Amino acid sequence: MDFSEFQKTIQTPQPVYLLITDQDYLKKKVYECCLNQVAEEVRAFNWSVYDLAKDRGSDLDKHSLSELLNTARTLPWMASRRWIYVRNADLAVEKLKEYLENPSLGTSLVLEAKRKSRTWSHLPTIELPAGTDPFRWVMSRAKREGYDLDARAGKALVELIGENYQQLEAELEKQFLWELESRKITLDSVLRITRQAREYDVFALIGAIACGAADRALRVLDRLTDSGMTAPQITSMLYWNFRRVLVAREMLERGRPFRSVLTELKIWSYKDSETEIRKYSSEILTDILIRLRETDRLCKTTSTDPKLHLERVIIDTCGGKSL
Repeated sequence: MDFSEFQKTIQTPQPVYLLITDQDYLKKKVYECCLNQVAEEVRAFNWSVYDLAKDRGSDLDKHSLSELLNTARTLPWMASRRWIYVRNADLAVEKLKEYLENPSLGTSLVLEAKRKSRTWSHLPTIELPAGTDPFRWVMSRAKREGYDLDARAGKALVELIGENYQQLEAELEKQFLWELESRKITLDSVLRITRQAREYDVFALIGAIACGAADRALRVLDRLTDSGMTAPQITSMLYWNFRRVLVAREMLERGRPFRSVLTELKIWSYKDSETEIRKYSSEILTDILIRLRETDRLCKTTSTDPKLHLERVIIDTCGGKSL
């Protein structure tokens, strides 16, 4: 079940839930939802949190697990149910087995784990839906809150943040507050507020250079310098990103799945551009990297305005054929 389905079960909660995720976003949502089921005045008695990764293998760990099981079997105080949230529960699969075969009906135990044990296959499981797409998630989240999120703005957020739902949620919250009256979130709004917006412009600069659009590349360069970035900083970021593109192309040539390449190199701006990357010329990419290295040297060793060196790279590269 996803989080919304889990929320629907809260009225008649199960004695055990399994939470399978590596996303802090989902962990936080489930944790807060469980906490809110316990009235503040009785939380000291009916709300417990355990982390089985702490002091793993020590006597304290054994005592903590014993305390967890005793608490789970104890009747709630002045309420119909107690809630227990257990982090890293997959470290105690066998030790929890006996309790899970006959759980207390007055306790709801939430087991947070990175993977699902075979012995837990029968447990109701909370997780992100298979194949969850961060772009669709962002668009759906904004719509649910009553905001009109421009598709380009949604794509930019994912390109800037990646697939970290916790950070995506945080950035969306900032957008919601900023556009509280208009209820419209545009690309300009995202680039104005999101801290990683400069990196987005760096990707835009790469894209302009890649297709030989010198005018557009120079405009993006101006925007980056106006935002406070220096030519050496931009040169460094361009080198780092073009290097990742070259490595991505080489990995694809060796047969690596595109999805794993994106994940390993974190080139989210190319999420829908596998064909584009495959078309890139290794020779031209290598030439650009050599030019950028030389530009970095010139920026550090000559008195000429460093931006002029970078402009020369753009004009010379775009003057030839595009990538």
